[in-house]
Amino acid sequence: MSFTLVERANSRTYSLVPTPGESSITLQYLMTWSDASTQPNEGQILAAAGTPPSRISSTVYTGDPYLKTMVIREVSIEPVRERQNAWIVTHRASTRNGSLLSQTDGSYCTCTRATVVRSTAMYRKDAAFPANGTVAFASGADIAGTKVDTNGKPKVYDVPQQLVTIETQYDRTLTAASPAAEPLWSVYTSYVGQRNSAVFLGFPIGTLLYQGFQTAPEDNYYRMSHTFLYDAWYHLDQIPCPNPTGEPILTNGGVSIGTPAVPILQVKDVVYLQRYDTLSAFSGILAAADLTALTSPKPLAIA
Repeated sequence: MSFTLVERANSRTYSLVPTPGESSITLQYLMTWSDASTQPNEGQILAAAGTPPSRISSTVYTGDPYLKTMVIREVSIEPVRERQNAWIVTHRASTRNGSLLSQTDGSYCTCTRATVVRSTAMYRKDAAFPANGTVAFASGADIAGTKVDTNGKPKVYDVPQQLVTIETQYDRTLTAASPAAEPLWSVYTSYVGQRNSAVFLGFPIGTLLYQGFQTAPEDNYYRMSHTFLYDAWYHLDQIPCPNPTGEPILTNGGVSIGTPAVPILQVKDVVYLQRYDTLSAFSGILAAADLTALTSPKPLAIA
């Protein structure tokens, strides 16, 4: 006593959408019970029809790498009224790995950007930045530029920034029966607080800071967002050189204000402070295929 499932001829239908949308295939089977003298119970019928989530039959994917990513999400069972112990079983399976038209390119990577500012103390205007924003703290080297403080009180300057969010997806399953390895959580975490050591997404060396990631499960995938922060000042702060009591060392800046003119003092020396000393290529965050999906969008324009 057993069930037999035979795929109905010409029953397959496809719905294809770009990654990370859900592309699907619908399959119909005729399921029959072999023993006419007995009736299967409801549990046997449900078990034989298939249970989501599970992979589609090997007779369907037949070695095709794209169809192997399909997962059965829904099973419907309808009895054949004119025949005893026969049912129409419908499987709806889906994947978020691209479409049949690009079987080897299921990568998904998008980038969103937003302008923000960072308010910081500015003692010197138009001061040159050190190469890649890398400095030795308390080096004693004044950053030069035009003095703009008043008696040691700096101006407040809004440094232009960009908040950059890159979204990818990660397939949590393998073709084998074992679960897939988790994403590189510890590697991502190790990049937090590091700046780019090479030009990344067009941003100069030292200007892009990795702030961290967020992730959420969706079907058998993770949707992951990586957040970066670009800073036009290389994430540097201007710090006045202090005296032994911690107050800025002031000197006559040769500037007077008011009527009659009142000379003001200005900070003698200013240095840069870099809170994010470590540089990294961020090679462990985005795979080459992700960057290609980001920098080479499809389809190509028609000439």
